[in-house]
Amino acid sequence: MALPLLLHLPYSPWSERARWALDLRGVPYRSEHYQPVLGEARLRRLRTEATGPLTVPVLIMRERVLTDSREIARFAEAEGGVGPTLFPEGRDLEIHRLDALADTALAAGRGLALRRTLQDPDALAEMLPGSLRWTGPAGRAVSAWGIRRVLRKYDVDQPSDEALRQRATAALDELRAALAEAPDPAEGQVRTFLGQLSYADLTAAQALAFVRPPATGLRMGPANRRAFTDPVLAERHADLLAWRDALYAAFR
Repeated sequence: MALPLLLHLPYSPWSERARWALDLRGVPYRSEHYQPVLGEARLRRLRTEATGPLTVPVLIMRERVLTDSREIARFAEAEGGVGPTLFPEGRDLEIHRLDALADTALAAGRGLALRRTLQDPDALAEMLPGSLRWTGPAGRAVSAWGIRRVLRKYDVDQPSDEALRQRATAALDELRAALAEAPDPAEGQVRTFLGQLSYADLTAAQALAFVRPPATGLRMGPANRRAFTDPVLAERHADLLAWRDALYAAFR
C-alpha cells in the first residue's frame, strides 16, 4: 500500500504542525510541495466537500483525505508507534483552547507578513517556484497578485496593521500566561503546557512563526524570513521565542 501523501507548503506553520506530529510519532509518509493557485484545481477535486477557502496541509490516503493540522496530528497519534502522546486523555479542552489561540495569532501574523512581502521585491521573487524566478518583474507581479488574493481569501486585507498586531498580541499574551501556569519542568528540561510534550506545544510554537520564524523546520529564503519577522511583536514576546527555540532544540 502506498504511503500517505502530505501536500504542504515548506514555509507554512500550519504545514509544520502536521509534519512535526507525523515525525514525532514515527509515521512514514511521502511529501509534496503544494503550489498555490497552480495546484488549486487538484486540491478542489480532493476536497469536494469544502465550502470555504482551500488550505494545506492535506494528508491523502486511499480511503480518506485529512484536511487539518490537528486532524493529521490525531492520525499520527493513532498510527504512530513511537514518541510522545500528543493528545493525553482528559486534556482535550485545554489543547483545543491553546490551538484556537495559536490560530488567532497565526491568522493576524499572516496578514502582517504578507503585507511586508508585498513591499519586498526579493521576498516576492522567493515566493515563485525556482523554475520561474528568471521571469523577473513579471514573476514578481504574479506573486503579488497571489498574495493579494490570499489576503482577501482570509479576510485580512482590511484591518490596519495595528489592529492585526493587537489581535496577535492578545493571543500570544494568553499563551504566555498559560505557559507560566504549566508544571515546572525537571532541571534542564523545557517547560511544556501539560507537563509533557503534546500537540499543545506544537501548535503554540507555531503561533510565533510570523513573529520570528524558527531557525529550522520552516524552509524559506532570507527575504521571506525577513518579511515573516515582526520586530515589534518579537521584542514584546522575546520570552516566548526563547521557549519556542528551546522546544525546537529539544524535540525537532
